[in-house]
Amino acid sequence: MRIRITVHPTEDRTTDLRIAARVRHDLWNRSPVEVDPDNPLHGTHRDSQGRAYLELSTDNLEEVRRVLREDGYAGRVDIRQVHEAVGEACQNCGNIAGPILPTICPNCNFRDISACPVCHNEVPRQNYGRISGELFRCPDCRSRVRLSFNEPMFLGDGIYNQPLVVVEQEEHHEIQV
Repeated sequence: MRIRITVHPTEDRTTDLRIAARVRHDLWNRSPVEVDPDNPLHGTHRDSQGRAYLELSTDNLEEVRRVLREDGYAGRVDIRQVHEAVGEACQNCGNIAGPILPTICPNCNFRDISACPVCHNEVPRQNYGRISGELFRCPDCRSRVRLSFNEPMFLGDGIYNQPLVVVEQEEHHEIQV
């Protein structure tokens, strides 16, 4: 079974990553966990709320809970079984926040997609409904919008131009008869 261990946030994001690294180390040394080759979440990531987490596979969840309790992590982490899809990685840092890629990466603050130009809401690109080609419908305001990669896609120093995907309001063209 796949499990997710989420670190309770502290005042320092670096401390959260250190706690996750210690949890991973202690579990590898003292419990029956393994890396799932079908799961790309081998490192520490941040979820959509910015909390550090790691995923592992185990056949003995109770043994993992015991190690977490004995090593003093019981009040510092949450553990749960995971069933949902892994989701897309941030193009900039590789973080996987969850099944839906957020508009702004909670790890590196890279903007994946611009806000809807009609309702100005932050809508993950996976939530837009495709009408055809580059034409989509905003799930919040139901407006027709076009999604396209930002041009140029890369800046002069080789990094992605933000946002990666630009949302533009669909212009209605009247047909002359």
